[in-house]
Amino acid sequence: MKQELWETVKKYYLHWWNNDFIGRIPFWVSAPKDDPRSQKALFGKHLWILEKEKFDTEKIIKNAREILRATFYGGLAFPCYFPNFGTDVFSAYLGAEMEFSDLFPPVATGPSFIKEDVISVSWAKWGNPVLTDYSNLSRLQINEDNPYWQKTREFIRYAGQLSQGEFFIGATDIHPSMDSLAVLRGSPQNLCLDLVENPRGVKKAMELLWKVWVRVYEDTYYNLIKNQQEGTTAWINLWAPGKFYPVENDLSLMISTDMYREFFLEELVKEINYLDYSIYHLDGKDALHHLDMILDIPKLNAIQWVAGASESVAGVAKWIPLYKKIQANGKAIIVYCNPDEVTLVIDSLKPEGLLISVNCETEKEARELLNNYGWEGFYWWE
Repeated sequence: MKQELWETVKKYYLHWWNNDFIGRIPFWVSAPKDDPRSQKALFGKHLWILEKEKFDTEKIIKNAREILRATFYGGLAFPCYFPNFGTDVFSAYLGAEMEFSDLFPPVATGPSFIKEDVISVSWAKWGNPVLTDYSNLSRLQINEDNPYWQKTREFIRYAGQLSQGEFFIGATDIHPSMDSLAVLRGSPQNLCLDLVENPRGVKKAMELLWKVWVRVYEDTYYNLIKNQQEGTTAWINLWAPGKFYPVENDLSLMISTDMYREFFLEELVKEINYLDYSIYHLDGKDALHHLDMILDIPKLNAIQWVAGASESVAGVAKWIPLYKKIQANGKAIIVYCNPDEVTLVIDSLKPEGLLISVNCETEKEARELLNNYGWEGFYWWE
């Protein structure tokens, strides 16, 4: 993307983060490129990685680059690579075991990743607790010899050398808090029992996990890229000029809001206060009972609502009242929708703090959509 266009994109991101609006609604649009080589890269599996190759730095990142190159990005969209050892790699840094798929894509983005329902996003090996109880929490610290720790740092460094401004480098998918502690205790059920039977142990563990989270963000990502690229990004491909990361607690659907507030809210707020920009990943309707509490966090910039696969048939219309509630509480939103739902979204929601994200079926469709809403020419690869 030409530098003057990128400067405009940055302004739109800053206004969006601040729940503001300038000129036109920001769009994040991607699609498979139309040429045969790109189609093969995205819909074939010759660039995918075998389980035995999961630590092959050069192959994984070069293959990831080919997938990014095969994807059209327009509006506020941009190519992003982040190391993908699954959503529970944070727990793996602390000794949790992992079981990888036999074959998986080198980058967690693009049509092949989205449409392959056999892909596991978590490779944690459940039932093997790192913490058998809370009497000894010395395991809740990083072991520098841990292979996932070493490889995450190596992948980030190599991606920085390879990218040369061609694509952004994001932080790996860090699931801390309740999500991590559940893995470390062997199962979500074990952790839920702990909340009742050993609340002091859980709270002490959370204090230590917060310190680990800061070190993971800084030492596997921020300190490695801050002098190599402008700003930061993550598995939610948004851009911010300072420290940005999506915060979350996926397993919170299993507990009441009172329990969330007692055990996990403090750590969440610490993450948000540490970051310059944050978005809460609200995952599924069973977690909606926490929304009011999340909306009350002053420094939180935005909320990403993900309805879940079982709700996808209903489309975006079902969730318009939810989006309106979030907007009414002063938080920015991303709305994921199909091209034929865009008009409904624009007509129903306030433009302030609204970002529309669309994955189109074809490059032609993506360009037409962008052109219709004032984003003609804002194409990453041109």
